[in-house]
Amino acid sequence: MKLVKYGVLAIVCLALLPLGPAAMAAPGTAKDTTMTVTDTQAHGIMTGVQRMIFVGDSLTDGSAWADWVFETLKANGYPKLVMHNAGVAGNTVAQVKARFAADVLALKPDLVILNIGTNDVNRNVAPEDYRRDLTDVVRQIRQQGARMVLMTPPAMRDPERRKRQLPVDEIVRETAQAFGCTFVDLHTAFIQGQAAGKEMWGPDGVHHKIDGWRTLGRCTLDALGCTAPMIEKTSLYPQSLTEWFISPPIAWKSGTPYPPLPAMPVGFDPLKAGWRKFDRESEIKQTSWWQVSWLARGGIMPMGQLVDKNYPGSPDHAHGAFSLATVKVDNVTQTTIHLGGSPPYTVWLNGALIWDGKALHGYHPDADRLPITLKPGENRIVVFTNLLFYVSVGDI
Repeated sequence: MKLVKYGVLAIVCLALLPLGPAAMAAPGTAKDTTMTVTDTQAHGIMTGVQRMIFVGDSLTDGSAWADWVFETLKANGYPKLVMHNAGVAGNTVAQVKARFAADVLALKPDLVILNIGTNDVNRNVAPEDYRRDLTDVVRQIRQQGARMVLMTPPAMRDPERRKRQLPVDEIVRETAQAFGCTFVDLHTAFIQGQAAGKEMWGPDGVHHKIDGWRTLGRCTLDALGCTAPMIEKTSLYPQSLTEWFISPPIAWKSGTPYPPLPAMPVGFDPLKAGWRKFDRESEIKQTSWWQVSWLARGGIMPMGQLVDKNYPGSPDHAHGAFSLATVKVDNVTQTTIHLGGSPPYTVWLNGALIWDGKALHGYHPDADRLPITLKPGENRIVVFTNLLFYVSVGDI
């Protein structure tokens, strides 16, 4: 693919109200460089795009806005579009750079949407270090021939943090211009949302409530030249395994070794052994709005924990559980298993340990991928974790 140059474009979400006096006076307000959606469409950034990847931190990892963008594009001219989420909670741009080859370049995307920098601001990463690592990341993807959307981090609630963010915003803007990427000013968009009376942030002033997700999604669609109403839908991840049996809770603390794999002789009946059949629709009804998207994608939860519908998380971290699913094939099959979830999560295939994920690496499907061989007949996949996991089997 040839390297395609795009003029820099600053987008502020047009669905939000114009800046009012409160927003204009807010410390750390980014410079207003609004342009129209028509200008975005003229770039044709989505032309020929078949595979898109969202890259970021916890504001992308597990959040529904990326799914909403994907579903809206699929319904408005891109029915064969494939999406991967490569967000990892807690990441700085340096951590994105360290995993970029495996998590992004290896998937050969046509379009990368990069939203990274909130943790750099909160950890006081030196601007020159942020610039160096961001430049390295952008250069890699542009040399591979993919197009990019570069976003400033969304504004945080705290005015002091907003001030510290301004150098990062300018670096993102300058990097976008230097490499011919589409630029999105989320800093200003979030300040506009606050001025319009929207609930942009949760209690920590960093992570987003649903209005924040909507702002991220709408601004992304505008930058991609899609003016259609956003479809707030999270679909099942391709080839997800959703038929699971879950063991009774097992006392276990994160950081300790996982329990031994339970005995499962030929003819093992999980229901007779006291396991329960996972009921995804029932779990969706009783979980919080923040976690519904996890289940809608094919996530399995809770695992040995109690989850309050009004509490976006879990009050109990002292238990885990095993889960069992089966995959049947007629012949020896070489394929890929896609994994994601709450670390640590451990995965066995036909009794052999194939994955022991101890590090935080994605509250979404496809966080990790590895080749597997399925034997003819029934193949057992067993997972141990303490809250959430995803598994899909097949090449995507």
